[in-house]
Amino acid sequence: MTKLIGIISLISLWLSASVFAADAQHCVSLDDNWGNSCGSPDSLQIKVKNGCSQTIYVKMCIEKKDGKWSCGSDSTLAPGRTNTGFYTCHATSRYKWSACTGGYKECGFKNL
Repeated sequence: MTKLIGIISLISLWLSASVFAADAQHCVSLDDNWGNSCGSPDSLQIKVKNGCSQTIYVKMCIEKKDGKWSCGSDSTLAPGRTNTGFYTCHATSRYKWSACTGGYKECGFKNL
């Protein structure tokens, strides 16, 4: 019986972490700013604010005009904090992002 309770507890913990990981993007806000980086009017900076109740992992990729992607991540974005370090010079308007609690393997889009 004790083993069964332990197994159920572990499954519940795993499921609750998975649910939050999927919901982490819902408590993150993004603010894009054009022309404030690199001394270039076509630079794009994305500010990421963590509105979640726990520390999250954020991955951000911004497309450059040459078609390549400039990617970065923050593995310890604490609740209420903002990361202002995601930017690309000579950017298109396209970007992809992901936020989760389980690290880079959980946050998706490994290859662009």
